[in-house]
Amino acid sequence: MSATTDLRPPHLLARLGTARVFMLIVAAVAVLMIAFPGLFTPYDPAAVDPSAILEPPSWAHPLGTDEAGADIWARLVYATRLEALIAGGSVLLALVIGIPTGLIAGTSRRVVDWALSSTASATLAFPLILFAILMVASFGSSPGSLTLIIGFLFFPRVFLLLRAQTKALREREFITAAHVVGVRGTRMLGRHILPNAAGPLATLVPQLMAEAVLIEAGLSYLGLGVPLPEATWGTILENSKAYYVTAPYYAISAGLAITLAAAALMFAGELVAESSNPMRRRRTA
Repeated sequence: MSATTDLRPPHLLARLGTARVFMLIVAAVAVLMIAFPGLFTPYDPAAVDPSAILEPPSWAHPLGTDEAGADIWARLVYATRLEALIAGGSVLLALVIGIPTGLIAGTSRRVVDWALSSTASATLAFPLILFAILMVASFGSSPGSLTLIIGFLFFPRVFLLLRAQTKALREREFITAAHVVGVRGTRMLGRHILPNAAGPLATLVPQLMAEAVLIEAGLSYLGLGVPLPEATWGTILENSKAYYVTAPYYAISAGLAITLAAAALMFAGELVAESSNPMRRRRTA
């Protein structure tokens, strides 16, 4: 009996699909831009060239130039780092607040659980963007302020997830067995409950980062973004508002950067969900 050659495509690529592989490549390129922006452009993003104001895309300037003659591609590349700091920092803050409070609420008595849950629910009751506008108007729009504000808006999501996971895991047989052998308190939370809640939490993180990118862009479009000379994709989009007709490539470039980053992060969350859920892995195999 002769051996046959398996001509099926690699399992991972077949499962991910072309669109998802493309988005993962976009995410990898974004990481390189954060670490080594100079690899992607020879231009200084803050350079002013009065002789090259609002030039259309060309070999010299692939995405054209802005109202100051600066290269738009260079501005987008160098803005990636600040964008990532705001998105990543806000999610980190949400985790720092939401994880311990969620674990406490899931294991505490009714009064403590009610107080923490009411605080989270009250925060979620406000429309997200309206609450963000009010907070930015009160505390300013520096990168640090935006990170704190978006992180505060996200912590209820982390809290409610950890609370629900903790309450569900407490009823599992392995938790009961751990109680029987004398595992209690923080040791129970750190060794049994938190590791088993890490899968859903890892799924939520990239999705929150995508929302942070979109919230920052929305605030910047309303004139509440980081002040110059610092710039994010949102502030670049806001600066392009006056040139929609004369230089449409200006706004399109910033809009595409925001859209691609958010889409890649959303796909990353979906991939984490599939890898951490055995039932979904079987269905997609």
